[in-house]
Amino acid sequence: MEHIEIEFKMLLDEKLFHQILKDYKKQITDSYQQTNYYLFHPELEKRKYSLRIREKKGSYELTLKRPAKEGLKELNLDINQEIKEMIFNHQDISNEIFDLLKKEKIYIKDLQCGDYLTTIRHDILLLDGMLSLDENEYNHHHDYEIEFEVNDSKKGLETFKEIIKPYHLQYTSNCPSKIKRLLQAKNQ
Repeated sequence: MEHIEIEFKMLLDEKLFHQILKDYKKQITDSYQQTNYYLFHPELEKRKYSLRIREKKGSYELTLKRPAKEGLKELNLDINQEIKEMIFNHQDISNEIFDLLKKEKIYIKDLQCGDYLTTIRHDILLLDGMLSLDENEYNHHHDYEIEFEVNDSKKGLETFKEIIKPYHLQYTSNCPSKIKRLLQAKNQ
């Protein structure tokens, strides 16, 4: 199912991350570990697409993100472990995402796999959206992030600024995405 992803996010230092986590402890609706396995192709980068498989709670989801006027168009498909392994082994698969990519001359056989990022995520459901506190590990790096996913960008931004205000944080723009941070760490 495709939807528009609108989110506001910032990197935090470890101390501030744990302080915010402590402050929201009673409001946490879910905590879990997830791993994003990223798939690369020069045409994906050229078009500013990102493609990943997310493993969470024993389930797998294939996600294609593409630029939109506001936020990102995000197409998510539930897959099983067998399909995940077929993708990693460059076996041809027909589904909404790979059919779309084939039309753009991006084929499974040409995808590069192998980079992943593991997150311990704490979700807090708020009136205006989902606040997530993420502890991420990738390529021998560790970072901390606050992320607020919303449906209404204007109202969401106002709420996000109110959330971070007590911590003396000022939002100007989103920090680099997880995939960009992973690639930066890989190229260091």
